[in-house]
Amino acid sequence: MFLLLLCTLYGNAQKVEIAPYVHYLENVERKSAKDYIIDQFKDHDIVILCERDHRDITQYELIKEVLSDDYFKKHVKNLFTEIGVINLQPEITEFLKTKGLDSLYVENKLAEFQFNSSFWILWEKYNYHYLLRTIYDINNSSDDRISYYPSDSEFDWKKVDNLEEYVREQDFEIEPRDSIMAYNIINTFERSIPDGTNKALVILNYRHAFKTHVPRNNGEIQENAAKYLFDYFGDRATNILIHQAVFRKKEKDYSYAMIQNGKWDASFKFLNIEDVGFDLTKTVFGKDNLDLWPVASSYSYEDAFDGYVFYKPIEAYQLVSYFDGLVSKEREGEFFRRFKIHLAYQEDTVTLEKLKDADFRKAVLNEMNTKRVNRYPNIEELMEVREKYLKD
Repeated sequence: MFLLLLCTLYGNAQKVEIAPYVHYLENVERKSAKDYIIDQFKDHDIVILCERDHRDITQYELIKEVLSDDYFKKHVKNLFTEIGVINLQPEITEFLKTKGLDSLYVENKLAEFQFNSSFWILWEKYNYHYLLRTIYDINNSSDDRISYYPSDSEFDWKKVDNLEEYVREQDFEIEPRDSIMAYNIINTFERSIPDGTNKALVILNYRHAFKTHVPRNNGEIQENAAKYLFDYFGDRATNILIHQAVFRKKEKDYSYAMIQNGKWDASFKFLNIEDVGFDLTKTVFGKDNLDLWPVASSYSYEDAFDGYVFYKPIEAYQLVSYFDGLVSKEREGEFFRRFKIHLAYQEDTVTLEKLKDADFRKAVLNEMNTKRVNRYPNIEELMEVREKYLKD
């Protein structure tokens, strides 16, 4: 069969490069991404999802499928996320379980939680609002309610009146943030999870979800939250990579590429697969070098992840930021107070001066409250990289 596939692809030398991946996909059990994630709870208590770009809403459509699944609602019930400071607990946990609230009140409260969810001025990415709305809607229509636990480092803007206090409150820079997040998840899981619901989904972004620590360019070791979770939970934990773009810091912005220079994406496109999940261990995918991480090393994908899901091709990703009501009228004063402190932290005297102008402040508020849906800036280039493996 594999030789026949090679002959089919032989007309293009680059097609031959994807033959091992195509061969594997042709023979792997076709299990949807949602079903693959749910199945992991049959053998594990902790399932860690490696989120792609925070802004991508399509992955949250997948997460919504998982949270809405009857098995999840009856047997898992618990969700932890990297996004959301831990001091939102217990208010946010209980609010999302409260049924029959006025829809306008719910919408404003969800925006308020997002406004207060970060040690930054605010969290502008729409994924958090989408997730909170998903949880509330599920709980409002079901007797099997989901408990949600934000798990990021503690940070309270009410305790910050000036630059000095802002620096002091960010003391998680001294204690690695990943170890704090892992401690928060472990501590909450062991102390707060009701008896009989000893399972949880954990959503961590990018390297935070690696099950190993990895080297940095300067030779130091980058510690990752999932590694701490694996150290504590052992075989009770597993982690799953949601397929994503490779991103690199480029001055003040990011550049985007594709895993294995597009070979993975091309293999799925060749077979018209848009929704699948499988184990990485001892597979052609798992043995590839971990190019998601920018530092050359001997690590492979199976060293970093147990499982993998492909959900939607890259051109379908929707990168969504901001939304109407994020900075409501009653939050404008607090927003600009935080903004000024953060600008002082960045020593940005130019923008501080601009904030004195009413028209500039109005423009800033308009930006905060206008939803924007984008794709990757070099999406056409990324698709061309993928398509080169598919041309005759």
